[in-house]
Amino acid sequence: MRQEAPVTLQTGDLAPDCVLPDGSRLLALRGHPVILAFAPEAWDPTRAYQSELFARLTSEFGNGAAFLDTAAEEWHSLDCHGTLAAQFGVAGQRALFLLDEHGVVRWKTVVAPGQPLRPGQVLAALEALHAPAPATRETDASGGGLSRRTFVTATLAASALLLLPGCTVSADADNQRADAAADSAGGDSTLAVSLRINGQTHQLQLDPRVALLDALRENLHLTGTKKGCDHGQCGACTVHLDGQSALSCLTLAVMAQGKEITTIEGLAKGEELHPLQAAFLRHDAFQCGYCTPGQLMAATALLQDQTAQLGSAVEIREAMSGNLCRCAAYPNILAAIQEVQRA
Repeated sequence: MRQEAPVTLQTGDLAPDCVLPDGSRLLALRGHPVILAFAPEAWDPTRAYQSELFARLTSEFGNGAAFLDTAAEEWHSLDCHGTLAAQFGVAGQRALFLLDEHGVVRWKTVVAPGQPLRPGQVLAALEALHAPAPATRETDASGGGLSRRTFVTATLAASALLLLPGCTVSADADNQRADAAADSAGGDSTLAVSLRINGQTHQLQLDPRVALLDALRENLHLTGTKKGCDHGQCGACTVHLDGQSALSCLTLAVMAQGKEITTIEGLAKGEELHPLQAAFLRHDAFQCGYCTPGQLMAATALLQDQTAQLGSAVEIREAMSGNLCRCAAYPNILAAIQEVQRA
């Protein structure tokens, strides 16, 4: 019987079940992200960069994650010359695959033998995370969305790759961002980033790992967007990307290029407050005020979303549940939103 040649898995493909070196099966690891690294021994990111990134990942996922341990469930370091590499279509190549909780390939980077790893390759792989997962039997129940857990896994894995000794910035016809970084930054690890914020375009030179939140606060001094938990759990850093609510602490600045970004500084029109800002004042919908910018940005995006179901107070509370107020001003926040909704 003629055997078909292996095909490299692409972003959005469902990874085939296989037996891992420790004897476990890939199918048994469904329910949480899995990283598969096909590499020679010298290209093991867990040994090349054991620092705060992996410490943070361990704290994110708890003691069971053990990201530093190459035998852990979330991380499997595999021989790029082995049978599994051939099954995944990357025999003899350095490759990194991120599978989401459903076993779908959501992030990948492949480096040909003898070639350096360039930041543009890693960033392009990260951008693929915005693409919806295919409608498979495994993803239908959850809608194929990307979980925070998968996103954090991918960004931290990308950060580790970008700091490997073999990662260089050089001319690459297939990656204009790598070209721009090499030309304008003299070959360092920063990238030229163009962000359109509150109607104005800003040209920045940023490390590819910088979050949009930090770029807003540290580089552009737009400090209205607050850093609360820095883990995507409190909503204090909420901004608008093309009119949609987004957590800027979980959004890489380079991934916000080409989008219309609105922060709390751009909500009012000059001295004229946004109707929701005025309603917050009338209803005393804040106390310490730290969460207020995020509450306002989330609520305004919600009110302009024509598909949102906001027929009752319960539905509004549910829609706003991602924004925490430690002063517990929730009844007043709800009243302000309902006033603007009725108007």
